[in-house]
Amino acid sequence: MNKQSKKINIRNTSQDELDFVISLESSFENRKNVFQWSKKRHREIIDNPDTEHLIIEDEKRNKIGYAIIAGLQSNNKSIELRRVVIDKKNQGYGTEFLNLMKEYTFEDLKYHKLWLDFFSTNQRVESLYKRNGFKREGKLRDKYFYDNRYITMVVMSILEDEYYEELEK
Repeated sequence: MNKQSKKINIRNTSQDELDFVISLESSFENRKNVFQWSKKRHREIIDNPDTEHLIIEDEKRNKIGYAIIAGLQSNNKSIELRRVVIDKKNQGYGTEFLNLMKEYTFEDLKYHKLWLDFFSTNQRVESLYKRNGFKREGKLRDKYFYDNRYITMVVMSILEDEYYEELEK
């Protein structure tokens, strides 16, 4: 994938960028909201034809984040936004990324649904998704036991007709 706006560029991750990915997800601000994966796990995502491992760059092509999407071979025409980690927060990069992902899902792939889940304790990201047209579907209570605690996940999505209605506004 290669998508860009005035503010960001999204492209596929190369194997030699995994140190950046690991350092970003393990940073103090991000590790409380992101499962920590090994390089091996990230390599598996890069090599999987059903997923895309993506680097997010700013307008000067500086790496500012990464994302993982899944469902490229879905019979259900549903893309999962499995992970989004952006280093520079509160600068509009998250909204830009979501706009490009919606365009990719609904216009390029002609899919029906874009969905995601996140740690219920991450309230900042929930408001970002709501502002960008995602609807809350529910909670998966105590879904994971991770880092000596149970993690409840919130599920949100946007459907193709909601996306096109949003564009008409």
